[in-house]
Amino acid sequence: EIKIGENELGHRKLTMKKLKIATLHCFGSNPRKHASQQGHFVHCAEACADLADWIYPAGPNLLEPGVVRSLLKNDMGCTDDEVEAFGFEDPRCWFRFTDDRYVGLEESMIHLAEVCRRERPDGIAGYSNGGGAAQLVAAAREAGRVDFQSIRFLMSFAGATSPMMQRHIREYLGPGHGKITIPTIIFGSRHDLMLANAEQMAADLFEHCELAISDETRPYANHALPDRIECYEPVVSFLKTRARALRVATT
Repeated sequence: EIKIGENELGHRKLTMKKLKIATLHCFGSNPRKHASQQGHFVHCAEACADLADWIYPAGPNLLEPGVVRSLLKNDMGCTDDEVEAFGFEDPRCWFRFTDDRYVGLEESMIHLAEVCRRERPDGIAGYSNGGGAAQLVAAAREAGRVDFQSIRFLMSFAGATSPMMQRHIREYLGPGHGKITIPTIIFGSRHDLMLANAEQMAADLFEHCELAISDETRPYANHALPDRIECYEPVVSFLKTRARALRVATT
């Protein structure tokens, strides 16, 4: 939608409707924390405020706080201060990695199908566990799942690039679709082990994938999202391009 208004001098100007984007929280988080807590999505949302309106769904799988604490301390190697700062209120996830499979994923895909059917987002984004779920939504969209057809682009913030994630992407794509074709951006730190296979995955499973992977170190084992607004310039540029493309497609 394009709106025509007038500025203070009476000149007509064009303003584009903001993109509607569903953004999915990380493991052990929730929509409130995702939207407001340092190291999560708050600074990205701020950087893109002129371009996007965000939808914050809640992962349907509830977690015990001890599971989240163990992941941060034992699996990721976070400091004690980082573990306590993360917080453990209302911990949720999109799926868990258990016995060589993603537990709870199907429940999340059903829930996200309902969200997308109701909200009709232009794009799907996610951080960490949510980034993995967003990648799988994009794969299901590619395979023709009707509820996800409004989605025109994918944004994965430190989402998994592991062989397990790539296997799930291929399973959701199905035999008739070799790659995800919607424009994609993968964002994070090169020092984050979750992104160890980003270049290979982008080449093998995405047709149009931009890598916004910096060389800076970050808290939470280099997995946290940055605080500085300027770090999100590649994301802002990506969304500007998506907004222009959507404007062309709807005129």
